[in-house]
Amino acid sequence: MVTENKCQGKFGTISERLRNKCYGFGVRHLQSVCMCLCMISLFIARGSMAVAVLAMTDHTRSKSTGITIYEWDKNIQGLILSSFFWGYTLMQIPAGLLAKRYGGKPVLLVALLANGLICALLPTLSYLGGWPVVCACRVLMGLTQACLFPASHTLLGRWLPAQERTTLAGIIYGGSQLGTIIAMPLSGLLAETAIGWKLIFYSISGLMEVERQYIERGLHTSGGKVLRTPWRHILRSRGLWAVAITHIGFTCSYVLFFVDMPTYLEKGLHISLKNSASLSALPYAGMWLGNIVSTSVSEKIFNRGLLSVGTCRKLFNSIACFGMAVGLAVLSFISKEHENLAVAVLVATLTLYGFSAAGFMMSHLDMSPNFAGVMLSLTNFIANFGSVGTPLITSFILNNDPTDLSRWRICFLIISSLLILTNIMYMIFASAKCQSWDDPDFEDRKSADPEEVAPALTSSAILKAEEAKKH
Repeated sequence: MVTENKCQGKFGTISERLRNKCYGFGVRHLQSVCMCLCMISLFIARGSMAVAVLAMTDHTRSKSTGITIYEWDKNIQGLILSSFFWGYTLMQIPAGLLAKRYGGKPVLLVALLANGLICALLPTLSYLGGWPVVCACRVLMGLTQACLFPASHTLLGRWLPAQERTTLAGIIYGGSQLGTIIAMPLSGLLAETAIGWKLIFYSISGLMEVERQYIERGLHTSGGKVLRTPWRHILRSRGLWAVAITHIGFTCSYVLFFVDMPTYLEKGLHISLKNSASLSALPYAGMWLGNIVSTSVSEKIFNRGLLSVGTCRKLFNSIACFGMAVGLAVLSFISKEHENLAVAVLVATLTLYGFSAAGFMMSHLDMSPNFAGVMLSLTNFIANFGSVGTPLITSFILNNDPTDLSRWRICFLIISSLLILTNIMYMIFASAKCQSWDDPDFEDRKSADPEEVAPALTSSAILKAEEAKKH
Protein backbone atom coordinates (compact mmCIF):
# COMPACT_ATOMS: atom_id res chain seq x y z
CA MET A 1 0.00 0.00 0.00
CA VAL A 2 1.34 3.43 -0.88
CA THR A 3 2.17 5.58 2.14
CA GLU A 4 0.26 8.87 2.05
CA ASN A 5 2.12 12.07 2.86
CA LYS A 6 0.21 13.55 5.81
CA CYS A 7 1.47 17.10 5.39
CA GLN A 8 -1.56 19.19 6.28
CA GLY A 9 -2.25 22.91 6.13
CA LYS A 10 -2.79 24.83 2.92
CA PHE A 11 -1.86 21.86 0.74
CA GLY A 12 -3.88 19.06 2.38
CA THR A 13 -3.13 15.37 1.94
CA ILE A 14 -2.07 13.91 -1.39
CA SER A 15 -5.51 12.42 -1.96
CA GLU A 16 -7.11 15.84 -1.38
CA ARG A 17 -4.67 17.51 -3.72
CA LEU A 18 -5.31 14.99 -6.47
CA ARG A 19 -9.04 15.75 -6.40
CA ASN A 20 -8.22 19.38 -7.22
CA LYS A 21 -5.35 19.02 -9.65
CA CYS A 22 -7.11 19.95 -12.90
CA TYR A 23 -6.02 23.56 -13.23
CA GLY A 24 -4.72 25.13 -16.40
CA PHE A 25 -2.07 27.74 -17.09
CA GLY A 26 -1.82 30.35 -14.34
CA VAL A 27 0.35 32.79 -12.43
CA ARG A 28 2.36 29.90 -10.97
CA HIS A 29 3.59 29.08 -14.50
CA LEU A 30 4.60 32.70 -15.14
CA GLN A 31 6.51 32.65 -11.86
CA SER A 32 8.20 29.41 -12.90
CA VAL A 33 9.32 30.99 -16.18
CA CYS A 34 10.71 34.03 -14.35
CA MET A 35 12.57 31.87 -11.84
CA CYS A 36 13.97 29.68 -14.61
CA LEU A 37 15.25 32.74 -16.51
CA CYS A 38 16.80 34.08 -13.32
CA MET A 39 18.52 30.72 -12.81
CA ILE A 40 19.80 30.76 -16.41
CA SER A 41 21.25 34.27 -16.09
CA LEU A 42 23.05 33.68 -12.82
CA PHE A 43 24.49 30.37 -14.00
CA ILE A 44 25.80 32.05 -17.14
CA ALA A 45 27.66 34.47 -14.86
CA ARG A 46 28.84 31.61 -12.66
CA GLY A 47 29.87 29.19 -15.41
CA SER A 48 31.68 31.54 -17.76
CA MET A 49 34.86 31.67 -15.64
CA ALA A 50 35.73 28.01 -16.33
CA VAL A 51 36.31 28.97 -19.99
CA ALA A 52 37.35 32.58 -19.38
CA VAL A 53 40.29 31.62 -17.18
CA LEU A 54 41.68 29.47 -20.00
CA ALA A 55 41.36 32.38 -22.42
CA MET A 56 42.93 34.77 -19.91
CA THR A 57 46.03 32.52 -19.80
CA ASP A 58 46.09 31.53 -23.48
CA HIS A 59 49.67 32.36 -24.53
CA THR A 60 48.93 31.69 -28.20
CA ARG A 61 47.16 35.08 -28.26
CA SER A 62 49.76 37.02 -26.28
CA LYS A 63 50.77 38.96 -29.40
CA SER A 64 47.19 39.94 -30.30
CA THR A 65 46.57 43.69 -30.06
CA GLY A 66 44.51 44.77 -27.07
CA ILE A 67 44.25 41.33 -25.45
CA THR A 68 45.79 41.00 -21.99
CA ILE A 69 47.24 37.57 -21.17
CA TYR A 70 48.20 36.61 -17.61
CA GLU A 71 50.91 34.28 -16.28
CA TRP A 72 48.68 32.22 -14.01
CA ASP A 73 49.61 28.57 -13.47
CA LYS A 74 47.18 25.76 -12.71
CA ASN A 75 47.31 26.37 -8.96
CA ILE A 76 46.32 30.03 -9.36
CA GLN A 77 43.60 29.03 -11.81
CA GLY A 78 42.34 26.57 -9.20
CA LEU A 79 42.18 29.36 -6.61
CA ILE A 80 40.23 31.58 -9.01
CA LEU A 81 37.77 28.83 -9.87
CA SER A 82 37.24 27.81 -6.23
CA SER A 83 36.98 31.39 -4.92
CA PHE A 84 33.35 31.68 -6.05
CA PHE A 85 32.45 28.88 -3.66
CA TRP A 86 34.17 30.58 -0.69
CA GLY A 87 31.54 33.30 -0.69
CA TYR A 88 28.82 30.90 -1.83
CA THR A 89 29.42 28.61 1.15
CA LEU A 90 29.83 31.37 3.71
CA MET A 91 26.52 33.04 2.83
CA GLN A 92 24.33 29.94 2.53
CA ILE A 93 22.57 30.01 5.91
CA PRO A 94 22.18 33.84 6.04
CA ALA A 95 20.79 33.70 2.48
CA GLY A 96 18.17 31.15 3.51
CA LEU A 97 17.12 33.30 6.47
CA LEU A 98 16.96 36.44 4.30
CA ALA A 99 14.79 34.66 1.72
CA LYS A 100 12.48 33.44 4.48
CA ARG A 101 12.28 36.87 6.11
CA TYR A 102 11.94 39.11 3.03
CA GLY A 103 10.74 36.68 0.35
CA GLY A 104 12.52 35.31 -2.69
CA LYS A 105 11.96 38.17 -5.11
CA PRO A 106 14.05 40.92 -3.43
CA VAL A 107 17.09 38.73 -2.84
CA LEU A 108 17.03 37.39 -6.39
CA LEU A 109 16.88 40.93 -7.78
CA VAL A 110 19.85 41.96 -5.64
CA ALA A 111 21.79 38.94 -6.93
CA LEU A 112 21.12 39.86 -10.56
CA LEU A 113 22.11 43.49 -10.06
CA ALA A 114 25.28 42.67 -8.10
CA ASN A 115 26.49 40.03 -10.56
CA GLY A 116 25.92 42.36 -13.51
CA LEU A 117 27.96 45.10 -11.86
CA ILE A 118 30.81 42.77 -10.90
CA CYS A 119 31.06 41.32 -14.41
CA ALA A 120 31.18 44.82 -15.90
CA LEU A 121 34.08 45.81 -13.64
CA LEU A 122 36.03 42.55 -13.61
CA PRO A 123 38.21 43.12 -16.76
CA THR A 124 39.41 46.47 -15.40
CA LEU A 125 39.88 45.22 -11.85
CA SER A 126 41.84 42.16 -13.01
CA TYR A 127 44.24 44.45 -14.90
CA LEU A 128 44.72 46.69 -11.86
CA GLY A 129 44.97 44.05 -9.15
CA GLY A 130 45.77 40.73 -10.83
CA TRP A 131 44.46 37.36 -9.75
CA PRO A 132 43.84 38.29 -6.06
CA VAL A 133 41.29 40.89 -7.18
CA VAL A 134 39.70 38.38 -9.57
CA CYS A 135 39.35 36.01 -6.60
CA ALA A 136 37.77 38.82 -4.57
CA CYS A 137 35.26 39.51 -7.37
CA ARG A 138 34.37 35.83 -7.55
CA VAL A 139 33.92 35.71 -3.78
CA LEU A 140 31.45 38.61 -4.03
CA MET A 141 29.58 36.81 -6.81
CA GLY A 142 29.41 33.73 -4.62
CA LEU A 143 28.08 35.77 -1.69
CA THR A 144 25.25 37.18 -3.81
CA GLN A 145 24.44 33.93 -5.63
CA ALA A 146 24.19 31.99 -2.36
CA CYS A 147 20.55 33.08 -2.22
CA LEU A 148 19.62 31.44 -5.53
CA PHE A 149 18.55 27.97 -4.39
CA PRO A 150 17.28 28.89 -0.89
CA ALA A 151 15.17 31.73 -2.35
CA SER A 152 13.84 29.45 -5.08
CA HIS A 153 12.98 26.71 -2.57
CA THR A 154 11.28 29.31 -0.35
CA LEU A 155 9.10 30.47 -3.25
CA LEU A 156 8.32 26.90 -4.31
CA GLY A 157 7.24 25.95 -0.79
CA ARG A 158 4.94 28.96 -0.55
CA TRP A 159 2.92 28.88 -3.75
CA LEU A 160 3.50 25.72 -5.78
CA PRO A 161 0.84 22.96 -5.45
CA ALA A 162 2.40 19.75 -4.15
CA GLN A 163 1.03 17.60 -6.98
CA GLU A 164 2.77 19.89 -9.53
CA ARG A 165 5.82 20.74 -7.45
CA THR A 166 8.25 18.12 -8.76
CA THR A 167 7.71 18.85 -12.45
CA LEU A 168 7.72 22.64 -12.18
CA ALA A 169 10.71 22.57 -9.82
CA GLY A 170 12.52 20.46 -12.42
CA ILE A 171 11.80 23.08 -15.06
CA ILE A 172 12.97 25.90 -12.78
CA TYR A 173 16.17 24.18 -11.68
CA GLY A 174 16.75 23.07 -15.26
CA GLY A 175 17.74 26.70 -15.76
CA SER A 176 21.04 25.90 -14.07
CA GLN A 177 21.91 23.48 -16.86
CA LEU A 178 20.58 25.80 -19.57
CA GLY A 179 22.73 28.60 -18.19
CA THR A 180 25.80 26.38 -18.35
CA ILE A 181 24.87 25.17 -21.85
CA ILE A 182 24.77 28.81 -22.98
CA ALA A 183 27.76 30.02 -20.97
CA MET A 184 30.47 27.62 -22.10
CA PRO A 185 30.18 27.72 -25.91
CA LEU A 186 29.28 31.40 -25.85
CA SER A 187 32.35 32.15 -23.72
CA GLY A 188 34.52 30.20 -26.15
CA LEU A 189 33.16 32.16 -29.13
CA LEU A 190 33.50 35.54 -27.40
CA ALA A 191 37.06 34.72 -26.34
CA GLU A 192 38.00 34.23 -30.02
CA THR A 193 36.93 37.76 -31.00
CA ALA A 194 39.27 40.74 -31.39
CA ILE A 195 38.30 42.03 -27.94
CA GLY A 196 39.07 38.62 -26.47
CA TRP A 197 38.03 37.32 -23.04
CA LYS A 198 36.91 40.77 -21.83
CA LEU A 199 33.86 40.52 -24.08
CA ILE A 200 32.68 37.53 -22.01
CA PHE A 201 32.21 39.68 -18.92
CA TYR A 202 30.82 42.72 -20.72
CA SER A 203 28.18 40.58 -22.45
CA ILE A 204 27.15 38.90 -19.20
CA SER A 205 26.81 42.28 -17.49
CA GLY A 206 24.41 43.46 -20.19
CA LEU A 207 22.39 40.25 -19.88
CA MET A 208 22.07 40.69 -16.09
CA GLU A 209 20.55 44.16 -16.49
CA VAL A 210 17.95 43.05 -19.04
CA GLU A 211 17.07 40.01 -16.95
CA ARG A 212 16.74 42.07 -13.78
CA GLN A 213 14.12 44.30 -15.43
CA TYR A 214 12.14 41.30 -16.68
CA ILE A 215 12.17 39.52 -13.32
CA GLU A 216 11.17 42.71 -11.52
CA ARG A 217 8.06 42.99 -13.70
CA GLY A 218 7.09 39.33 -13.73
CA LEU A 219 7.84 37.73 -10.38
CA HIS A 220 5.06 38.59 -7.92
CA THR A 221 4.78 36.68 -4.67
CA SER A 222 2.89 37.17 -1.47
CA GLY A 223 4.94 37.62 1.65
CA GLY A 224 2.63 35.76 3.99
CA LYS A 225 3.20 35.25 7.70
CA VAL A 226 6.82 35.14 8.82
CA LEU A 227 7.25 31.95 10.79
CA ARG A 228 9.75 31.36 13.53
CA THR A 229 12.34 28.82 12.39
CA PRO A 230 12.26 25.66 14.56
CA TRP A 231 16.05 25.25 14.55
CA ARG A 232 16.14 22.65 17.31
CA HIS A 233 13.76 20.33 15.48
CA ILE A 234 15.38 20.90 12.09
CA LEU A 235 18.85 20.09 13.38
CA ARG A 236 17.59 16.95 15.13
CA SER A 237 15.94 15.65 11.96
CA ARG A 238 17.59 12.47 10.71
CA GLY A 239 16.16 13.05 7.24
CA LEU A 240 17.87 16.44 6.99
CA TRP A 241 21.30 14.97 7.68
CA ALA A 242 20.70 12.20 5.16
CA VAL A 243 20.00 14.88 2.55
CA ALA A 244 23.08 16.85 3.62
CA ILE A 245 25.32 13.80 3.19
CA THR A 246 24.15 12.98 -0.33
CA HIS A 247 24.26 16.70 -1.13
CA ILE A 248 28.01 16.58 -0.45
CA GLY A 249 28.52 13.84 -3.04
CA PHE A 250 26.50 15.62 -5.69
CA THR A 251 28.15 18.98 -5.05
CA CYS A 252 31.70 17.61 -5.30
CA SER A 253 30.90 15.78 -8.53
CA TYR A 254 29.13 18.80 -10.00
CA VAL A 255 32.04 21.12 -9.21
CA LEU A 256 34.45 18.65 -10.76
CA PHE A 257 32.47 18.80 -14.01
CA PHE A 258 31.55 22.47 -13.77
CA VAL A 259 35.02 23.82 -13.02
CA ASP A 260 37.46 21.31 -14.49
CA MET A 261 35.70 19.91 -17.56
CA PRO A 262 37.02 22.57 -20.00
CA THR A 263 40.56 21.96 -18.70
CA TYR A 264 40.15 18.18 -18.98
CA LEU A 265 38.91 18.46 -22.56
CA GLU A 266 41.55 20.98 -23.68
CA LYS A 267 44.61 19.75 -21.77
CA GLY A 268 43.80 16.10 -21.13
CA LEU A 269 42.14 15.22 -24.45
CA HIS A 270 43.91 17.96 -26.50
CA ILE A 271 40.74 19.54 -27.87
CA SER A 272 41.06 23.23 -28.87
CA LEU A 273 39.76 25.93 -26.53
CA LYS A 274 36.92 26.90 -28.87
CA ASN A 275 35.85 23.29 -29.41
CA SER A 276 36.36 22.29 -25.77
CA ALA A 277 34.13 25.17 -24.67
CA SER A 278 31.38 23.92 -26.99
CA LEU A 279 31.84 20.30 -25.97
CA SER A 280 31.82 21.29 -22.29
CA ALA A 281 28.24 22.49 -22.75
CA LEU A 282 27.05 19.30 -24.43
CA PRO A 283 26.90 17.16 -21.25
CA TYR A 284 24.75 19.84 -19.61
CA ALA A 285 22.21 19.43 -22.39
CA GLY A 286 21.99 15.81 -21.30
CA MET A 287 21.75 16.90 -17.67
CA TRP A 288 18.88 19.25 -18.52
CA LEU A 289 17.09 16.43 -20.37
CA GLY A 290 17.57 14.07 -17.42
CA ASN A 291 16.23 16.77 -15.11
CA ILE A 292 13.04 17.35 -17.10
CA VAL A 293 12.34 13.68 -17.80
CA SER A 294 12.99 12.44 -14.26
CA THR A 295 10.88 15.07 -12.50
CA SER A 296 7.96 14.55 -14.87
CA VAL A 297 8.09 10.73 -14.65
CA SER A 298 8.58 10.76 -10.88
CA GLU A 299 5.58 13.01 -10.34
CA LYS A 300 3.36 10.80 -12.49
CA ILE A 301 4.48 7.70 -10.60
CA PHE A 302 3.57 8.91 -7.12
CA ASN A 303 0.48 10.89 -8.19
CA ARG A 304 -0.92 7.66 -9.65
CA GLY A 305 -0.07 5.77 -6.47
CA LEU A 306 2.40 3.38 -8.08
CA LEU A 307 5.15 4.17 -5.54
CA SER A 308 5.34 6.29 -2.42
CA VAL A 309 7.00 9.68 -2.57
CA GLY A 310 9.91 8.44 -0.45
CA THR A 311 10.53 5.43 -2.68
CA CYS A 312 10.50 7.65 -5.77
CA ARG A 313 13.03 10.01 -4.23
CA LYS A 314 15.41 7.18 -3.34
CA LEU A 315 14.95 5.45 -6.70
CA PHE A 316 15.78 8.51 -8.80
CA ASN A 317 18.55 9.61 -6.47
CA SER A 318 20.15 6.17 -6.78
CA ILE A 319 19.91 6.22 -10.57
CA ALA A 320 21.75 9.54 -10.51
CA CYS A 321 24.40 8.56 -7.97
CA PHE A 322 25.24 5.04 -9.12
CA GLY A 323 24.99 6.07 -12.77
CA MET A 324 27.50 8.88 -12.28
CA ALA A 325 29.81 6.64 -10.26
CA VAL A 326 29.93 4.11 -13.10
CA GLY A 327 30.36 6.87 -15.69
CA LEU A 328 33.31 8.41 -13.85
CA ALA A 329 34.94 5.00 -13.39
CA VAL A 330 34.63 4.31 -17.14
CA LEU A 331 35.86 7.82 -18.00
CA SER A 332 38.98 7.38 -15.88
CA PHE A 333 40.26 4.59 -18.16
CA ILE A 334 39.56 6.22 -21.56
CA SER A 335 42.70 7.38 -23.38
CA LYS A 336 43.09 10.60 -25.36
CA GLU A 337 43.00 8.60 -28.62
CA HIS A 338 39.29 7.98 -27.94
CA GLU A 339 38.15 11.54 -27.34
CA ASN A 340 34.73 10.97 -28.94
CA LEU A 341 34.04 8.09 -26.55
CA ALA A 342 35.11 10.25 -23.62
CA VAL A 343 32.69 13.00 -24.63
CA ALA A 344 29.89 10.43 -25.06
CA VAL A 345 30.53 9.06 -21.56
CA LEU A 346 30.54 12.61 -20.16
CA VAL A 347 27.17 13.29 -21.77
CA ALA A 348 25.69 10.03 -20.44
CA THR A 349 27.10 10.66 -16.96
CA LEU A 350 25.66 14.16 -16.63
CA THR A 351 22.35 13.03 -18.12
CA LEU A 352 22.05 10.64 -15.19
CA TYR A 353 23.09 13.45 -12.84
CA GLY A 354 19.89 15.22 -13.92
CA PHE A 355 17.85 12.51 -12.21
CA SER A 356 18.86 14.00 -8.84
CA ALA A 357 16.29 16.74 -9.49
CA ALA A 358 13.64 14.16 -8.63
CA GLY A 359 15.74 12.86 -5.74
CA PHE A 360 17.37 14.68 -2.84
CA MET A 361 16.64 18.16 -4.23
CA MET A 362 12.94 17.66 -3.52
CA SER A 363 13.41 16.14 -0.06
CA HIS A 364 13.53 19.54 1.65
CA LEU A 365 10.10 20.38 0.21
CA ASP A 366 8.74 16.95 1.12
CA MET A 367 9.77 17.31 4.75
CA SER A 368 8.86 20.96 5.22
CA PRO A 369 7.32 23.24 2.57
CA ASN A 370 7.41 26.16 5.02
CA PHE A 371 11.10 25.83 5.89
CA ALA A 372 12.44 24.24 2.68
CA GLY A 373 14.55 27.29 1.82
CA VAL A 374 16.20 27.36 5.24
CA MET A 375 16.83 23.62 5.12
CA LEU A 376 18.33 23.83 1.65
CA SER A 377 20.59 26.68 2.75
CA LEU A 378 21.80 24.49 5.62
CA THR A 379 22.54 21.40 3.49
CA ASN A 380 24.03 23.59 0.75
CA PHE A 381 26.29 25.25 3.32
CA ILE A 382 27.60 21.87 4.44
CA ALA A 383 27.91 20.50 0.91
CA ASN A 384 29.72 23.51 -0.48
CA PHE A 385 32.78 22.93 1.61
CA GLY A 386 33.25 20.35 -1.15
CA SER A 387 32.86 23.15 -3.70
CA VAL A 388 35.73 25.02 -2.13
CA GLY A 389 37.91 21.97 -1.70
CA THR A 390 37.33 20.13 -4.98
CA PRO A 391 39.19 22.55 -7.34
CA LEU A 392 42.03 22.83 -4.84
CA ILE A 393 42.35 19.06 -4.40
CA THR A 394 42.13 18.58 -8.17
CA SER A 395 44.91 21.12 -8.70
CA PHE A 396 47.02 19.34 -6.07
CA ILE A 397 46.49 15.92 -7.67
CA LEU A 398 47.17 17.23 -11.18
CA ASN A 399 50.37 18.85 -9.84
CA ASN A 400 50.28 21.57 -12.52
CA ASP A 401 50.19 18.90 -15.26
CA PRO A 402 46.58 18.62 -16.55
CA THR A 403 47.82 16.63 -19.57
CA ASP A 404 48.49 13.55 -17.43
CA LEU A 405 45.38 11.34 -17.71
CA SER A 406 46.55 9.05 -14.89
CA ARG A 407 46.16 12.01 -12.52
CA TRP A 408 42.67 12.71 -13.86
CA ARG A 409 41.90 9.04 -13.15
CA ILE A 410 42.60 9.57 -9.47
CA CYS A 411 40.25 12.57 -9.37
CA PHE A 412 37.45 10.67 -11.12
CA LEU A 413 37.72 7.56 -8.94
CA ILE A 414 37.70 9.58 -5.70
CA ILE A 415 34.45 11.31 -6.68
CA SER A 416 32.97 7.99 -7.89
CA SER A 417 33.57 6.39 -4.49
CA LEU A 418 32.16 9.42 -2.69
CA LEU A 419 28.93 9.26 -4.71
CA ILE A 420 28.35 5.61 -3.82
CA LEU A 421 28.96 6.11 -0.10
CA THR A 422 26.78 9.20 0.25
CA ASN A 423 23.87 7.68 -1.65
CA ILE A 424 23.88 4.60 0.58
CA MET A 425 23.41 6.90 3.57
CA TYR A 426 20.55 8.67 1.79
CA MET A 427 18.81 5.38 1.00
CA ILE A 428 19.00 4.27 4.63
CA PHE A 429 18.03 7.46 6.46
CA ALA A 430 16.17 9.81 4.08
CA SER A 431 12.49 10.59 4.64
CA ALA A 432 9.72 12.12 2.52
CA LYS A 433 7.29 12.46 5.42
CA CYS A 434 6.19 15.99 6.20
CA GLN A 435 7.54 16.81 9.65
CA SER A 436 5.22 17.84 12.48
CA TRP A 437 7.24 21.02 13.13
CA ASP A 438 6.40 22.29 9.63
CA ASP A 439 2.96 23.24 10.96
CA PRO A 440 2.86 26.99 11.78
CA ASP A 441 0.95 26.17 15.00
CA PHE A 442 3.29 23.36 16.07
CA GLU A 443 4.74 25.15 19.11
CA ASP A 444 1.29 26.24 20.31
CA ARG A 445 -0.12 22.73 19.97
CA LYS A 446 2.86 21.20 21.69
CA SER A 447 2.46 23.42 24.75
CA ALA A 448 -1.35 23.11 24.91
CA ASP A 449 -3.30 20.82 27.17
CA PRO A 450 -3.45 17.35 25.51
CA GLU A 451 -7.23 17.25 25.98
CA GLU A 452 -7.60 20.55 24.13
CA VAL A 453 -5.75 19.39 21.02
CA ALA A 454 -7.17 15.86 20.92
CA PRO A 455 -9.89 15.35 18.27
CA ALA A 456 -13.42 15.03 19.58
CA LEU A 457 -13.86 11.84 17.57
CA THR A 458 -11.28 9.56 16.02
CA SER A 459 -11.59 8.66 12.35
CA SER A 460 -12.77 5.14 13.28
CA ALA A 461 -15.46 6.57 15.57
CA ILE A 462 -16.65 8.86 12.78
CA LEU A 463 -16.91 5.91 10.38
CA LYS A 464 -18.92 3.92 12.94
CA ALA A 465 -21.27 6.86 13.48
CA GLU A 466 -21.84 7.18 9.73
CA GLU A 467 -22.56 3.44 9.44
CA ALA A 468 -25.04 3.66 12.31
CA LYS A 469 -26.90 6.47 10.52
CA LYS A 470 -27.28 4.34 7.40
CA HIS A 471 -28.93 1.58 9.40
